[in-house]
Amino acid sequence: MTAFESLSYEAQLDRFADAAEHILPAFGFIDHEVTPLQYVNNAVFAVDGPRGQYVLRVHRRGHKPIVFIASEMRWLADIHAQTDLCVPEPVPTLEGTLLTPIQIEGVPEPLSCVLLSWVEGTACKPEDTTPEQAARLGTFLARLHNFSAIYAPPAGFIRPRLDWEGLFGEHSPYNPGPGARIFTPEQVQVMGAVARQVRQVMQTLDQESQTFGLIHADFIAKNYLFHGDQVCAIDFEDCAFGYYLYDLAPPLLNFSPLPGYADLKAALWAGYTAVRPLPDSLRDDLETFVAGRHVASCRWIAGNLDNPHVRDRAPHILENRRQELEGFLETGRLERKSEIL
Repeated sequence: MTAFESLSYEAQLDRFADAAEHILPAFGFIDHEVTPLQYVNNAVFAVDGPRGQYVLRVHRRGHKPIVFIASEMRWLADIHAQTDLCVPEPVPTLEGTLLTPIQIEGVPEPLSCVLLSWVEGTACKPEDTTPEQAARLGTFLARLHNFSAIYAPPAGFIRPRLDWEGLFGEHSPYNPGPGARIFTPEQVQVMGAVARQVRQVMQTLDQESQTFGLIHADFIAKNYLFHGDQVCAIDFEDCAFGYYLYDLAPPLLNFSPLPGYADLKAALWAGYTAVRPLPDSLRDDLETFVAGRHVASCRWIAGNLDNPHVRDRAPHILENRRQELEGFLETGRLERKSEIL
């Protein structure tokens, strides 16, 4: 553990905030106030001042190569320019780049930093979501996937692939590395059993056309907003080349503990397939992707143990999730009760 990693959550965040204030002139921003929004994975700040409101994101150490972050910004810029989908727009630096290095006291190497336009809207907790809203979420994803299906990434565009290797393999962005030591043998066993079922679904989808492309990959409740009749998606930091069907799994994982789960799932499916038709048989495969998403989330937790907010909760959360995944293997339905970070 480095000296920075040994600092408290508050001390780490203070150092990120100090650096965030000093990097703003690189984007041409003077006299703007920086307010922390979130520090679980990356450090995210609201930026307010004469030029309006924006979001500044500082990527955690060793998380993603610079080319991955630049490609995310390129896709966001193209979605914003070529569709009417509501997404953040990257703000270039004065030098014309879509990201810039930032130095954090105590961290030996520079980290990557991006600035994005503020997206207006209201978050909706899973338990407050109506079937009508779930249908609108499905429609948004279908429209995003329709754009993805015709999108030609520019030269040098690189994002992870969330095929089986990408979710569960050695080179996966979810590979926890040394953090895997936190898993118990029982947890490893049940996660492996779920991963094998996910492989079977992927092999079925590979036999069809138009099933794989750029996806949001983290379409959970904190990453979408409702603004009037419009759905807005934020935080594309995990976007990847993946199965379109998998993109429906994160919101369903949010809905899974709710008594109205069946109605919300039906509405999400109806909203999606009204724009992007799918065989009804794939609805059952969605549950397997929900469980696969849960496994990927467990791996993400184990890979983020340098963050005190994650480290202190990890053992309890992972054991609860083992039980939930066992329930899926027995019933074909994952009912989440554990905390989502």
